[in-house]
Amino acid sequence: MPLQLKDAIDKLYKPPRDGTRQVLAVSRGVAEKLPRLESVAVISVTAPGRPIASLDGFKQVLRLSFADVDFMNPELSARARERLENAFRPEHAEAIRAFVEGLPGEVLTVVVHCEGGYSRSCAIALALHRLYGYLAHIGELNQANPSVLHLLTRSIGVKR
Repeated sequence: MPLQLKDAIDKLYKPPRDGTRQVLAVSRGVAEKLPRLESVAVISVTAPGRPIASLDGFKQVLRLSFADVDFMNPELSARARERLENAFRPEHAEAIRAFVEGLPGEVLTVVVHCEGGYSRSCAIALALHRLYGYLAHIGELNQANPSVLHLLTRSIGVKR
């Protein structure tokens, strides 16, 4: 289940005390309602053809658009095969790497949102945990898109 608004706000106002960055995966609806804090950066993932999320007021925002498709799944449905051209690509991984590595020190939390907060955002959050040591609540990320996670960790891991 995606992180609810109240829980996300609690985490924003209580980041880790040891200076470790935290990462939160939320739905678009939750991300749009979060307080605009200097200590928060946002990775905004929308589906192709959907309008961008309303995130005015956040200083650090990376906007990406890609379909939620597990392109490594050998048993892709016909609908998923249609969305392959809009799947996560190495360019997306590079944009995430550059964004995260360029964040100023005052950013304590990276919020990642996708439409529902289940798949794409969880994959990015889990990758940030694995690659950069961000504090993440792993139990909340169990529906991470395997293809996004694999490509992201492989692409960034090679460059680090």
